Amino acid sequence: MYKWISNGIEPSDRTIRDYNCYFRQIYQLIMAFILIVANRIGLTDFEHISIDGTIKRAHNSAFNIIKEKDISLLIKHYMVEKLSKNEIKKLRGSARKFLNDKSKSDEEKVDILFYWWYLLDCSGQKSLALNDYDARLMKTKDKGQKYPKFSYNVQLGTDTESKLICGVNVVQNPTDHYQIPDLMNQILTNLNLKPQKISADTIYSTLANLNYLDNLGITALIPTSQQNRKNSGKLPENPFAIDYFVFDEYKNVFICPMEKELTLDGAYPAPMEKGGGNKVKLVYSNYNECKKCQYSKHCYNTNHRTITRYVHEVSYKVERLMSSEEGIEEYKSRSKTVEAHNGTFKRIYHYDDIPLKGLERVQNLMFTIVSSYNLIRLHNLIKENNMDFYSVINSIEFISLT
Repeated sequence: MYKWISNGIEPSDRTIRDYNCYFRQIYQLIMAFILIVANRIGLTDFEHISIDGTIKRAHNSAFNIIKEKDISLLIKHYMVEKLSKNEIKKLRGSARKFLNDKSKSDEEKVDILFYWWYLLDCSGQKSLALNDYDARLMKTKDKGQKYPKFSYNVQLGTDTESKLICGVNVVQNPTDHYQIPDLMNQILTNLNLKPQKISADTIYSTLANLNYLDNLGITALIPTSQQNRKNSGKLPENPFAIDYFVFDEYKNVFICPMEKELTLDGAYPAPMEKGGGNKVKLVYSNYNECKKCQYSKHCYNTNHRTITRYVHEVSYKVERLMSSEEGIEEYKSRSKTVEAHNGTFKRIYHYDDIPLKGLERVQNLMFTIVSSYNLIRLHNLIKENNMDFYSVINSIEFISLT
């Protein structure tokens, strides 16, 4: 239909990029409008949102990068003394290409080098992507192995009931430790209501994230590393690993695999965590029983076995919830929600490698992708629920997004 209307004319990549940039706010409004419509016609109440991050490779060749040491040598070449042949051989191909470029004067090259140095200093990394300054080195999967490549971290928040995406945020940080607040601010704006539950991977279980959700009155379904291994059935082979030490909350002791109790030895202040607060470091041990144990060489390498536990009021509350059957069952719905969308995007939108340069443009692209996905998903939900389109349209009163 489009080809017939446009007489076979296809827009260029640049036209599409500019369109995404100019109409970013429109896509955000479309995204919010679809979510509010889904709620208004009773398809979902957005009670439970699942959050996950995925690493997407940036539009930058693995060879088109420059390292900090290359910049140092090039600055030395232009400002101190010419590099020797051996020093030039040590440069990466991109640095040698820059050195041999005759289209720029030495003064222009020095300005560029200091600008690159400034970008490296701001990023905190040792390498710079020359095709996309905003990209950061992150570990990405390639043929089953993880390799560091210049990428972006795409955060998604998805409704577990309707599978509609409620928020998308592109960040330069390779980890997910502190990503919930920014993504949640967008989700709250889009939905115009507050979800009751948020589920996420273990990597999100930082005090910054947990405190943020607790202050909003939202239940956090985020397991600890130990709980995650237990629920997934990936327990260590060593029978004396910490996973096999059972904590008795009533007695405040750990029970070892040989059914001996490790009691509380001491409580100490732990280092303050970013965005969180003070934790208490609790140490449990039983020196006398450890010395008599016949399996001591399999259990510890020091004088006796100790178990360290870091406690904070909020993290303790989440840990208790994730130990209950209710918390475990609620969390199971997560794997069927967020992770499925990443596969859908790869298959339909072919965005395993992001075709754009720059953080803002990548964010614009993600708003476009999510808006189009949500529109298709809303259409499918209406059909699955045998809802009449005319009655749906008539039931939607004027919705203000301002």
